[in-house]
Amino acid sequence: MDDILPERQSDPASSCRPSRSCFSKYANWLVSHPIISSVLITIFLFSTVAVSLYFSDLPYFDDPAKDFITMGTTKAAELYQFKALQYNTLPVPTTKFDLIRPVRSAEPRINHSISPCFDLPDQGSDELWSRFASMSKVGVRLDPETSNRTFLSTRGAIQSLCKLQERIEKLPGYRHLCSKSSLTDLNTAHDVLFKWTKQMLDTPVNHRNHVSPTAASAPILITSTDVELVQHLTKTCRNSFLTGSLKLSCWDESAPSRWLCPDVPSDCFTHPHLLLLLAISGEPKTALLVLPIWRSVGLQMWYLAGLDRSTVLAELTRNLTPSLTIEAIELGEYGELSARYVAWDNIWVVLGAATLALLLTLMTRGSFTIVMATFFSLGWSLIIAYGLYSCLLRQHDVAFPLINMMALVLILGLGADDILLFYQVWVSVHSQEVSNIDSISSDNSRMASTLIHAVPSVCLTSLSTLGGLLMSLNSSIVAVKRFAIYSSLTVLCHVVYVLVVMPTLLYLLVPPRRKCCPFFRLPVQFSLANFIIKIRSIFPIILLSIITISSYLLFYLGWLAFPSRSLQPSFYRPNHPSEVYRLYGGEYSWAESTLRRHRSLVSLHAVWGVVPQDPRNPWTWVPQDDENILLQPLWSKDFNLTNPDSIDWLSDFCTKFTKMPRIWTPPSVSPRKGYLEEDALLLSLQSTGCVFGSGVFSFQDFGKTNPLCLHDKTDCLVAFAEASSNPTGLRFSPETGEIVGLVISFTANISLSNTTFSDLQKFGQQVETWFSELLLTAPSGLKSGFLVSPEFTAFETYQDVLKFLPLSVGLSVTLAALLVLISTMNLALALTALMSVISSLLLSCLLLVILGGWNLGIVEALILSLSAGLAVDPCIHLAFAIMKADSGSPSWKNRSGEALQMVGCAVTGAALSTALAGLAVLPSQLKCYQQMGLFLLILMTSALLLCGVAFVGSAACLPDRFMSKC
Repeated sequence: MDDILPERQSDPASSCRPSRSCFSKYANWLVSHPIISSVLITIFLFSTVAVSLYFSDLPYFDDPAKDFITMGTTKAAELYQFKALQYNTLPVPTTKFDLIRPVRSAEPRINHSISPCFDLPDQGSDELWSRFASMSKVGVRLDPETSNRTFLSTRGAIQSLCKLQERIEKLPGYRHLCSKSSLTDLNTAHDVLFKWTKQMLDTPVNHRNHVSPTAASAPILITSTDVELVQHLTKTCRNSFLTGSLKLSCWDESAPSRWLCPDVPSDCFTHPHLLLLLAISGEPKTALLVLPIWRSVGLQMWYLAGLDRSTVLAELTRNLTPSLTIEAIELGEYGELSARYVAWDNIWVVLGAATLALLLTLMTRGSFTIVMATFFSLGWSLIIAYGLYSCLLRQHDVAFPLINMMALVLILGLGADDILLFYQVWVSVHSQEVSNIDSISSDNSRMASTLIHAVPSVCLTSLSTLGGLLMSLNSSIVAVKRFAIYSSLTVLCHVVYVLVVMPTLLYLLVPPRRKCCPFFRLPVQFSLANFIIKIRSIFPIILLSIITISSYLLFYLGWLAFPSRSLQPSFYRPNHPSEVYRLYGGEYSWAESTLRRHRSLVSLHAVWGVVPQDPRNPWTWVPQDDENILLQPLWSKDFNLTNPDSIDWLSDFCTKFTKMPRIWTPPSVSPRKGYLEEDALLLSLQSTGCVFGSGVFSFQDFGKTNPLCLHDKTDCLVAFAEASSNPTGLRFSPETGEIVGLVISFTANISLSNTTFSDLQKFGQQVETWFSELLLTAPSGLKSGFLVSPEFTAFETYQDVLKFLPLSVGLSVTLAALLVLISTMNLALALTALMSVISSLLLSCLLLVILGGWNLGIVEALILSLSAGLAVDPCIHLAFAIMKADSGSPSWKNRSGEALQMVGCAVTGAALSTALAGLAVLPSQLKCYQQMGLFLLILMTSALLLCGVAFVGSAACLPDRFMSKC
């Protein structure tokens, strides 16, 4: 840096003169009128903050899952019209149906009073499945030191569960939320779900007197003999229960149990309560406690008892022998917990800010001005961005999606990058002019040189980040679109702040003689920059190796795959009790596993009468719109069901209906309500079927016995709908009574709870192909039909991820390389940057899969779409510095070394500040915070090594003939 040629300073390319002239004029005005500039900037900053605060309201956080829906897609339009058809029509054409719709424009009344647990309306239900689903649950695991022994075979395990019960009853808020005096008498009803599961079930199975729910000494009545007997019954009867042989009908009074269920061991007929014990049994070392707390008051229990705190859970299981571990808790209101953690996790954001302040202090050698300017830029950017977001979206009462809070972590990591670059260029330009005895030092030239070097780099890097964010607008997911807008506004406001404030701030408050980070100022033989140049030949090999190995592992071996369990996005850390139960709750009991499987069965609806159209606007839509605003059906003008050809085609359709891929066939005998038996869940599926086929109670059977059908098909269909005891699928206008639609519903034997993304995708393609082929033969009045499934809503978001992620990443990478090309006008350097960015992205993705256990979820895909825009920043800074280097000889080697000395400290500080900000938020409970933090930590580390060091080393290997003249 000491051998800078003075004549090089006055030899710019002709194409660069206009921009240099603009920078020189602005620098001249700034140096001449610094006070006026500072006053104008102060007025601008504080006035914009005041206006933003005036037009903004505090954000509120609803269930974050509500915003993870798609809009503007074919499936979304079909689902909307299906719901609109159901809401705006009647299943029968008569007023005796007495359909009274709620006024959707009215605000729902919220009852803030807390009712006792068992005084809620569904207490009187005699259907145990609904009661089981509506109650809270705790999953407990036995100490791993007990080997493969179970709760029943481990000495003292049941007693430990009893003690755990007593401790839970003493939790703050438990007695307030649960009225024990309202418990149903366990001695009088055999179909009541017990207050506690395993230990309370041991006594009735053994024919002993029931334990009073309020008795504090209840566990004393359970002896080791009771436990041994229950263990014997469990081993003997479990297989019979799982196969369906042992069920409530075995205790029918019409005949002895051994006659009704001859394949069941006689010991299993001890007591019907054995069915409950087997139903809530899961893996050998787990136990499920069903709490007498309804899920509707579960959120209050979280707040009052603090069950998500590790200290509370540890205190509940302290000194139990054998020891127990509370792994999973389900108190309902999964999504509403997010508001609780937004405030908590901001503590880690504050810690990240403190870490950033410490790093900035070290990088700027104690410049308090730069540290304060950085944090003021963060606050100003977030406030102004939120004000703009409120003006654009919140005027429609649009909720603030939870993932928008990731912008806070993002701007915390990126906030210091551009400011550090301005700072180092400012002090570097001064040191160059001081070291050059032939150069005339002046404030004008220093400021102009700073602007010439810093402004293009800041604009290009910000443009690359904005490009990655705006690419997310390709998504059809509402939450993703809104995150893209808010984050883009935040980044844009930050750029405006840096460009407006930093030149004046540096000139007035930062002494140019302050030196920054002498790391690259070591003697030549010890300089890290020279060491990188010496070993430059290995960097192209490293980049190619990383690209090859990472691509093989991620794509060929399938390490980067869609989630194998729940397709709903996760919002909390994997070890959060509520998250554990959501993902693995089926392992704690047969009942929970069976309930999830049946309630996640895919329902399909063939719809006629409406045309797919979605009038909703993703920027103004709120979840309450689907409840408070009248849905708008778009009626099909071609729909005609009274044509004989249409009736005949429907009859043929219902015949082929049974050949649909993986269709569920209802049982021939209607199951009866009873204990937690699988057959009882089939009652909710009895409304499925096609009534236009042949058979008893079908339309054909009705037409043969009703003379009206020989003359008028319309009156025949109306009479059939009124006479049928089962749903016909016909939809009638409430005003005219005419047939305006038809819905044929059926259920597929495939569940979202235990299937994979590839299986669902294959099934969806099969069903669509099957239905499309049938529509080819449909008459003109039925050709406008379509197939829709509400359960595929979560699946469609992943299909959207599959579409927008490759496009977003591809466009972001292309934009990154294009920005390098624009800033340098050198194709060889742009291709080198492209290879560095791709290697950084692939390595980061591989490390996220290995270290973070990432799947290709919605939030993960959104974060990955930002990777190219962030990773290219070191390339842009260094590439611009390489082309602007003042080296006398046109050598890539010399220019690369000089670029490292020029902006190497700023690039390193920017990457480290972003990585450390991400590291600070890793302990967050909110998964989006934790994921964004891990992403920033890994990406910026790999970007520093590959897009910084490896890029410069690879550029130093380029032949000098590829050096452009400009």
